[in-house]
Amino acid sequence: MRLGVLDVGSNTVHLLVVDAHPGARPLPAHSHKADLRLAQLLDPAGAIGPDGVDRLVATVRDAVEAAEDKGVEEVLPFATSAVREATNADDVLARVREETGVDLKVLSGEEEAKLTFLAARRWFGWSAGKLFLLDIGGGSLEVAYGMDEEPDCAVSLPLGAGRLTAAWLPTDPPDPSDVKALRRHVRAQIAARWGSSPASAPPTTSWPRRRRSSSSPASREPHARPTVSTYSAN
Repeated sequence: MRLGVLDVGSNTVHLLVVDAHPGARPLPAHSHKADLRLAQLLDPAGAIGPDGVDRLVATVRDAVEAAEDKGVEEVLPFATSAVREATNADDVLARVREETGVDLKVLSGEEEAKLTFLAARRWFGWSAGKLFLLDIGGGSLEVAYGMDEEPDCAVSLPLGAGRLTAAWLPTDPPDPSDVKALRRHVRAQIAARWGSSPASAPPTTSWPRRRRSSSSPASREPHARPTVSTYSAN
């Protein structure tokens, strides 16, 4: 079966066409990507302005045409941070649905983190052990950690590369004072999420070592560190 996955992100709208068969890995057949930078088209009130909605509709329509041209039987469409946080998200989704026939599913931040973690787990396999995943998008940062396909921790923070650059780094190269202010902002966002519940926080980079025993050579090995997977928005 030929499937299309349509991802409406904060930076790009990406259609990936794959041939999927039960029990087999999906085979990529075509990729269609358009730079939309939707997060930069928000007005001061947090709504996607008329020009942004027009461009989104046109971009989704182009993706649908590309999917039809490649013989896609079903499209799985979803949207992430920019649409999720827009104050007029319902109106935007209705307009896209009316003019393109595409019913975008808006993923929550936790859902986005879990799906990205699942993709990383499938990519690295079970032998990778614990995974610590950072998905750096345009509007948000997803963090997930765990041993199984379902992560133990999965959260989304408003710390996407595009969002932070636009709001905190107006010059190129960045002014050192702006960088310091950005660091304070990032620390504050992390503290707001985990400061009151450290037990739910993801692991730090200081990994404990196993207790050593002269009777067990294997126990002399350092405690296994989780595989760190970092993804960034294109």
